[in-house]
Amino acid sequence: MKNKIIISIIVVVVLIGVVRFTAPLVNRGSARTEDVIWKMIVAARTGNIQQYLDCFSGSSLATLQDDRKQSKNEAAFRDYIRRDAQDIKALSIINGRQQDPQKAVFDVEVVYADRNEDQTFSLQKTQGTWKIIAISRPAITKQPIRYMDTVVKE
Repeated sequence: MKNKIIISIIVVVVLIGVVRFTAPLVNRGSARTEDVIWKMIVAARTGNIQQYLDCFSGSSLATLQDDRKQSKNEAAFRDYIRRDAQDIKALSIINGRQQDPQKAVFDVEVVYADRNEDQTFSLQKTQGTWKIIAISRPAITKQPIRYMDTVVKE
């Protein structure tokens, strides 16, 4: 009986050790293509201007840099990138299509309290890092009931 307990403890310790030391190896894998979209949303919500701009490349980056220059100051530009991101209730990245090893397209649905917006994000690998090169205009769907409103049947 005592031997079974000792063996059970050893097996549990070995399993914990295997999980503990192999989990970081799994997490070290290459970043997912769509991670840049999540990074952009987080940067916008926190108002991290540099991290936000680092998510973009090409004409999208040039447009944002022009917007930054035309802002009264850094605080105004920070508010500009935060404005929509603060109101996001949920976000789904769906229908990823990798056109070639350097380009990918993702359909993204953003849920706000009063509407949903569907957009297409075009990504390109630039110097080994995925960047957003274009975002389509949103297709807006108004919601009959605001997100998280209580619905009571009478």
